[in-house]
Amino acid sequence: MRTEGSADVLEYRRRLAVERVVDGDPIEGVADFLGVDPRSVRRWVAAFLRGGEEALSWRPVPGRPGKLNGEQELTVISWLLDSPAEHGFSTDRWTAPRVAQLIDQRFGIHFHPRSLNRWLRVRGFTPQKPCCFAQERDPEAVAHWLQYDWPRIQRKVRRQDATLVFLDESGLLMMPLLRRSQAPRGHRPVLKVRLQHRLHVSVAAALWVSARWDAVGMFSQTLLNSYFNNQRMASFLHRLMRRIPGPVVVVWNGGPMHHGQWIRLVQQMYRGRLVFEPLPAYAADLNPVEQLWQFLKDCQLVNFAPTAGEQLLRAVHAELTQIRWDTLRLWCFFHQSALPLPRTLLM
Repeated sequence: MRTEGSADVLEYRRRLAVERVVDGDPIEGVADFLGVDPRSVRRWVAAFLRGGEEALSWRPVPGRPGKLNGEQELTVISWLLDSPAEHGFSTDRWTAPRVAQLIDQRFGIHFHPRSLNRWLRVRGFTPQKPCCFAQERDPEAVAHWLQYDWPRIQRKVRRQDATLVFLDESGLLMMPLLRRSQAPRGHRPVLKVRLQHRLHVSVAAALWVSARWDAVGMFSQTLLNSYFNNQRMASFLHRLMRRIPGPVVVVWNGGPMHHGQWIRLVQQMYRGRLVFEPLPAYAADLNPVEQLWQFLKDCQLVNFAPTAGEQLLRAVHAELTQIRWDTLRLWCFFHQSALPLPRTLLM
């Protein structure tokens, strides 16, 4: 097995070993100092006596030449930087069999998929799960919001000594998100789930932070087999305003539940205290509450298969209650979002 280290490092070690032996150090002591076998030191000394210092230099190990020449390798790598659809495939998924098929078609060279996987790994390509990007998202609008609207909102919050609130809604179904779990080899874990897709729990949550970014909190509400329309969101806002004193600036998306007469009624009820600020369309990564949903679904309730809707409701409520008192976790939601934070939080 080849010793770890670059070629230059290994050559330096051989030269150092020979130099110490020539100076009179015992071979066993040199080997112990360098962490190698004494036989290796004897072999290096013998090579030095036969061929001088050139015998200690690194030489490339001859082997079987690669199937692809340099130009062909660059061509294959350029394919992987394109969409598979540009090369005749129906889906945007690069796999070793697909790459092997293209190599066979273009160059007439056959690769086994396993061998090709190793070839790709050496060149920096590994299988990775893609992240989704909404086609409706407008990057220019997001950039404009980050450059102009977000600084304006922060100035407004500081000027009014207001509480900044991020608000969002989500839902959880009876079918859980499945992740790998330890089990005896050959015995795949089995989860018995209820396939009644209409049973669900809707959740609304508000993450708030003080004007000086020195205090954080969370407020949430759950509904069983129901949804948050504008009337229920108005009720949620009313309960939120009774918990938070002083001016409140709510940042949320432009969903239909955030508009309508019920929302306007709450805004008139708390005129002078409640202000709404919209997020750019399809920019959930800017909302820290989105990190709460990810933590709840992908971590806390993963592989959780409830037998009834009430059981799911109790589990969601218990997790939200625990998260509410975890101040460090709430700060993490802000840090994990794409929202630019004050420098004091980044230090």
